[in-house]
Amino acid sequence: MEEQMIKPTIFLSVLFPLLAIGSVSAAEAKDRCTLEGIRGISPTDSVIDSVRHVAAPVPHCEVLGHIMTNNPGPNRVGWSLMLPDDRFGGRFFFMGQGGGAGQTITAAADSYGQGASTNKLLRNGFAVSSSDTGHSPKDGGLGSYDFGANNPVRRLDYGHRGAHVSTVAAQTITRAYYAMEDKLYRYHMGCSGGGRMGMMAARHHPEDYDGIVASTVAKSGGALYFGIILQHIVKNPENWVSPQKLAFLERKVDEQCAGPDGLVRDPYGCGFNVDKLQCKGGDNEDCLTAAEISTVKLITSRFKLGYGEDADVPGFSISNPTGWTSFLMGETRPSSTNVDNPWAPAPPVPAFIVGRSIARGMYFDNLAFDLINDLDFNDKKTLELLTERHPEWGVTDTNLSGYQKAGGKLIMWAPLSENAVPPASELEYHDAIKRDIPDADNFVRTYAVPGVLHCLGGPGPQDTPERLLDAVIAWAEEGKRPDELVVSGGGAAPIIPSVQGTTPPPPPIARTVLICPHPQQAVFNAREGAFPYTASNWACK
Repeated sequence: MEEQMIKPTIFLSVLFPLLAIGSVSAAEAKDRCTLEGIRGISPTDSVIDSVRHVAAPVPHCEVLGHIMTNNPGPNRVGWSLMLPDDRFGGRFFFMGQGGGAGQTITAAADSYGQGASTNKLLRNGFAVSSSDTGHSPKDGGLGSYDFGANNPVRRLDYGHRGAHVSTVAAQTITRAYYAMEDKLYRYHMGCSGGGRMGMMAARHHPEDYDGIVASTVAKSGGALYFGIILQHIVKNPENWVSPQKLAFLERKVDEQCAGPDGLVRDPYGCGFNVDKLQCKGGDNEDCLTAAEISTVKLITSRFKLGYGEDADVPGFSISNPTGWTSFLMGETRPSSTNVDNPWAPAPPVPAFIVGRSIARGMYFDNLAFDLINDLDFNDKKTLELLTERHPEWGVTDTNLSGYQKAGGKLIMWAPLSENAVPPASELEYHDAIKRDIPDADNFVRTYAVPGVLHCLGGPGPQDTPERLLDAVIAWAEEGKRPDELVVSGGGAAPIIPSVQGTTPPPPPIARTVLICPHPQQAVFNAREGAFPYTASNWACK
């Protein structure tokens, strides 16, 4: 494999051939950036609330609007659209939002969009759009799902309808604004809740996008595994695992499972046995108690969150368990009697905030629902309700034949050190698609990416979303199906033993990483002098 240079600016490898696709000059486009001008080219069901020209940091026309959804309804769905003055390249990007969404994105915040900077996209000639999916920030932040309680219309709009009506309106305006005669290539990218948005579009509205990049979203059982984990550690605080103990666990996992570059590529199959770490005498820093081991086993075991295959969710991977502190465990033991925050006076962990709100708003229609004491996975009615509600907003259906027929291209990726969504969910979802559609490789690719936490972070390659966006663009526009890919970056490289005479330099270190289409894995070519931090010394097998 010949390694390619990784550029710091995204999309450039495929951007330039499409520059100046619109038949309208930058000056002419700017002249259209008025309330009257945009209203004149918008769909009849769209209300244009404001239009303004934004000079910095990227000159563009900012449009804010909304649509009233009906049947069922009514509900207000807000959307935003940013149209660059210069170098429009015939591409439209819809920005997936994490968590419960609930906001429209503009360039003022330069939202990273779970993999793509708003302003970087505008500089590279993309029209950029977003949707609040039918509710506003006053309904809670990204971690809040309270908007769905006793409101099936909002659940529907959040599930998939809100983003659909928003992108249809934004795409229509984009084509007219630039007087396009050629095809508008349309892309969606997101992780977590943003990946969920993309996958729901592929399933329910397959004509909306030519290419989708989605991560940490599929077959996740509504994230109610948070309830199982948190009940285990809150009701029995001795089950909590401290940051120091998780660091010890991570060192032991790396000793057995990490490759020569310090990244774990097969966390589910490396055969790590946590029982071997149990304290022989009293508790100390270089062992785990029986209670702590029970928690590690619970987190890495399958979760049953309802009836049927869709509710059978794989456990978390054992790689980089230090990431569990920030999302699942917290820095301190949850020993408070405060039902709204068992970690008080420290803040609650994100798993508690998100898990409780999901239970309240998306399942039980009860804003007083107690995730720790009210969620009973042994109750038949509870399991029936979970099974009924999962498909409303969760990625459970693997029938993507409509997206295949529409000619769409889908790239999913699973961060193997995920600390919020079990990464095997993505891989199992891919396998299920293949069972339903034997030739799915013609429109679906899935990559397991080592060392990355929830969407970003961790020691793994941090430019993965950008590289996958490059890949899906090349696939959709040039028919180049991605195979092995090179990604880069990551945290400081760990100090590891020499490999075949190669002694790695001390951290920090720049690295390139080879990622492979599932189910292949990257294998190191352990020849004399091979440098493990260079992707060209690895091969997909």
